[in-house]
Amino acid sequence: MDANKPQRPQQEEDQKPMSEDKTTTKSRDGGGEAEPSSESGEGDAADHNHRGWKAMPYVIGNETFEKLGTIGTLSNLLVYLTTVYHMPSVKAATLLNVFSGTSNLATVFGAYISDTYLGRYTTITLIQRETMSRPN
Repeated sequence: MDANKPQRPQQEEDQKPMSEDKTTTKSRDGGGEAEPSSESGEGDAADHNHRGWKAMPYVIGNETFEKLGTIGTLSNLLVYLTTVYHMPSVKAATLLNVFSGTSNLATVFGAYISDTYLGRYTTITLIQRETMSRPN
């Protein structure tokens, strides 16, 4: 031990002083620490964190209803193609499989373009303008 330093109890050595401008808080989901937040009243990162397991029921519910809608539309489209257009069942099923595969791969391609080049908000703005510009 250093003779110039007074001895402190073990508890004081374990406690580290926090800086006055930033503190770290435990995240509510129990995993590690959240981002540092300032004490000046700008808001806590843990209070406004809308990611993680709290948002998962909404994501899973959205995907479930999307798949139900897609499957229902594809089965109705199969009936429509075979009765109204008198298309053979094999050709109608092949056409619907190509349509379904193209739709699923288009989302992966679009996500790649969005994440790599455009960004989230630019992509949403472009898609909304495209959708709104179409005539009814």
